[in-house]
Amino acid sequence: MKHFKIILLMIDISMSNMAQQWYEMRTKPPFFVANCTERYVVSLLLCAAIGREAKDVTFFFNGDNNHCRWNCTFVYSTGVTNGNVEWWKYELEWKKNAAFQKLVDSSSVYYNYYENWSPQYTTDGLIPNGGIHIFHSEYETAPWIRVDLQQALAISFLRVYMRRDGGGERFHNVAVEVTNSSQYIQRGFYKGPSKTLGVVEILCEQPAVGQYVRLRIIKGSVNIINIPELEIYTK
Repeated sequence: MKHFKIILLMIDISMSNMAQQWYEMRTKPPFFVANCTERYVVSLLLCAAIGREAKDVTFFFNGDNNHCRWNCTFVYSTGVTNGNVEWWKYELEWKKNAAFQKLVDSSSVYYNYYENWSPQYTTDGLIPNGGIHIFHSEYETAPWIRVDLQQALAISFLRVYMRRDGGGERFHNVAVEVTNSSQYIQRGFYKGPSKTLGVVEILCEQPAVGQYVRLRIIKGSVNIINIPELEIYTK
C-alpha cells in the first residue's frame, strides 16, 4: 500500500521529562500542505522536537537546507505540491485506523434523516464531494459523535476530514474524549475553526486508552458537527 522509512527520535517535551516517539517518513502525503510555520534548524531531531512541542501529528523536514515546517494547514487532495524543494513528511507512528467500519452514534442527526446524514458515514472510508452521505448533527449547544472501537486501545491521534463543498468552519472548539465506561476524560482539543476541504489532525495526550472515542464541541451555543470522515489511529 504505502512504503515507510521508520526512525526513532528522542524528543525532549519538557525540561524534566524525556519521551521516545516513533515517526514514519512518508514522501507522498495524501493532501496539499500550505501555510506552515517554517524555520532553519540544526537537525531533524530538533525539527521533530518542535513539532511534538506544538502537538502536531505531522512535521516536514528539508534535509538539503535544514529547514523545518510545522503547524501546517492541510487540504484534502490526491496529490501534494511543495514547490521545487524536497520536503520529507514525518508522521507519528501508528498501527491502523481503528475506526474503519466501526459502529458510530451521535447526539442527533439532522432532521433524523439517517439516509443522508447518519454518523455511520464517518467510518465507511469514503469522502463524498457533496453534502449528503456524510454526518450532519442538529444545531445544538454541544453536539457529539462517538466511535465504539470494540476494545480498549491506545490512541495516538485523530484525523478528521471536512466537507469539500463548504461548512468547514463548523468544526471548532472540539474536545477529544475517551472512556471505557461512562466517565469521559478529555485527551485532545482542536480550537479551529477549520476550513472547507480541510484535514484536521488532533494529537492525543497520553495515556489515551479507551474503547469509546467522542468528539464534542464544548464552546458556543449554536453548533453543528458536519464531517464526512473520521479516522482514529492507534499505537
